[in-house]
Amino acid sequence: MPCAGGASSVSEPDRTAYAARQAQLLDALLRGSEPPAGFDAAHAGAAGSSLRRKRGRAVAQACPALALELGDGFGACFDAYARANDAPASGAPLEDGLAFARSLRHVTPLDDDVRVELLLARAALRRHGVFAGAAWLRRPRRRLLVVVRLPGLGTVHRSVPRRRPRRD
Repeated sequence: MPCAGGASSVSEPDRTAYAARQAQLLDALLRGSEPPAGFDAAHAGAAGSSLRRKRGRAVAQACPALALELGDGFGACFDAYARANDAPASGAPLEDGLAFARSLRHVTPLDDDVRVELLLARAALRRHGVFAGAAWLRRPRRRLLVVVRLPGLGTVHRSVPRRRPRRD
């Protein structure tokens, strides 16, 4: 508690111990690890699970194609991801969803709808400068989707069909 003149009556070792317990509690909530002594592990686990589900719902709203593709497995898959990865510093669900999808690329191939959603998310998250990105899509026919975002002009996207080689 601050005293007159702005000095704190809490000693430096006490402040350090308090900060360590706060960090351990935060880790228990976000990652599901053991809470500090004196905290009920069941309550901390329930609170942490609730926080990860809330974060997952925000990602599902920001990236509906991704959530739809994962279906009933989205919650468990996102919970495992959230235990291992901090939320982005910005707190933006779209940025969190993009990072989550990147973590899945090596586990499962992403459907065209998800690939389009992620390409548009990358463009939307680009705040300054020009963004240009592309993705090969497979259905209904193979084509290249190109997305360009220009400051002050917005986002433009074009789909270019893949040309088949001519047979002579």
